[in-house]
Amino acid sequence: MDGAVFLDRDGTIIEDRGHLQSESQVVFFPETFNALRRLQREFPLFIVTNQSGRAKGILTPEDIDRVNRYVVSALAGYGIEIEDVYVCPHSREDGCECIKPNAFFIDMAAEEYGIDPRRSYSVGDHPHDVSFAGNAGGKGVYVLTGHGEKHIRELNPDTIVMPGIKEAADWILINKAMDEGGQALREGFERAVGCIKNGDVAAVPTETVYGLAANALDPVAVAKIFEMKGRPAFDPLIVHVAGIAQAESLVAFMPQEARRLAELFWPGPLTLVLPKNERVPDIVTSGLPTVAVRTPDHPLALALIQETDIPLAAPSANRFGRTSPTTAEHVRQEFGDELEAVIPGEACRIGVESTIISFADEKPFLLRPGGLPIEDIERVIGTLSPCPPQSESPGAPGMLPRHYAPQTPLVLDSALEDVQLTGRRKGLLAMQEVGNERRWDKVETLSECGDLQEIAANLFAGLRRLDAADLDIIVAETVTEEGLGRAVMDRLRRAAHDG
Repeated sequence: MDGAVFLDRDGTIIEDRGHLQSESQVVFFPETFNALRRLQREFPLFIVTNQSGRAKGILTPEDIDRVNRYVVSALAGYGIEIEDVYVCPHSREDGCECIKPNAFFIDMAAEEYGIDPRRSYSVGDHPHDVSFAGNAGGKGVYVLTGHGEKHIRELNPDTIVMPGIKEAADWILINKAMDEGGQALREGFERAVGCIKNGDVAAVPTETVYGLAANALDPVAVAKIFEMKGRPAFDPLIVHVAGIAQAESLVAFMPQEARRLAELFWPGPLTLVLPKNERVPDIVTSGLPTVAVRTPDHPLALALIQETDIPLAAPSANRFGRTSPTTAEHVRQEFGDELEAVIPGEACRIGVESTIISFADEKPFLLRPGGLPIEDIERVIGTLSPCPPQSESPGAPGMLPRHYAPQTPLVLDSALEDVQLTGRRKGLLAMQEVGNERRWDKVETLSECGDLQEIAANLFAGLRRLDAADLDIIVAETVTEEGLGRAVMDRLRRAAHDG
């Protein structure tokens, strides 16, 4: 059985405004939606709320139900599913079984939904919210929102305390990854921490691809990245940060639209290009007055940034121009013993690099499509301006016309009329299952049903397998350029060459 996350309602995911009677009184914390979306990938989510206003005659059952249904509905609008809402309508003087810190509702969820209490977490702004999971064998996280500051002196010294729901989600996901990764992961992580602090380079998984990371504020450490990759000095790097506060320590200013995107989509596959300040070495930005920053949505990458307290320059962990790595094994194939630290992890969830939006001009514009669909961004800040013409030096990472390329010549199926296939060992990069595989010497199918998320996640791994198959040519099918399809086609065009 897997664990679950049990969320206190008021003061944790919505503002604590007393005894709420109507939807109009509900105000979500800005970080709630992205934090719960991330938690939902790993855990079922439950809300457990004590509504003592019922016992005091302030609230009716209908009031409580109305507000809870609104909270669940509003979260559903952001793609977040709440498995159940458990309500204790009693005052503490009632001595009921269901009031926290009693594990009554966790035990109920174990029976009704099959969750494992020992692998579960609770989050809340009262000491009882922390003890709630602890009394069931799980772990509690205390947040300083709501009444958190008021009760902080009542906590046990070993209580995990976080500023809010975003940081609580970070800690839970990091803790889960470390618990499940075992000794090999912990040792690899500790080696990576040592390398970063000592001015060296380490490979770290992110949700997009594996990155080759070094201290972004140390020019000598960053130079090692360029040397290992064989990357030209005119190609700038992305700096990975723990969140908005660390990003602001690197930039001259953050426009309101950029902040709004960061609040909604960080951690996540979105890079913002912003005017840099003097802390950022010129080698990171290739002399440009802007720096590219993002917060990775991967527990191990976040843990490395937080443990070292260092922003990380981290381009993809491959030789320059080659296919990006999405597993630790891909990184080892590229660098062998050159890298002292490669943090082991599962295959990267998204599989293509981040979307890059520049705020270097009067209006924001798209520099590179990636793991966050453009449509999602434009719903927040409106239609993006066209990208200005590029000079010989790229304005952001991944902008060179030839990039992400296998060593085997690759052509798009839309350009086959000019390519001779007869007598050549040929492979097919298929977006979904194909009917006639016998005309190909090797076929890599990225998704059985043509699902764009699966296609993006498997793209670079599929290219690597074809590149290792002793072929003369690779033919790549194309996809519709909508959503993640834009990023897929961008990478395939940059990878295409006829040898």
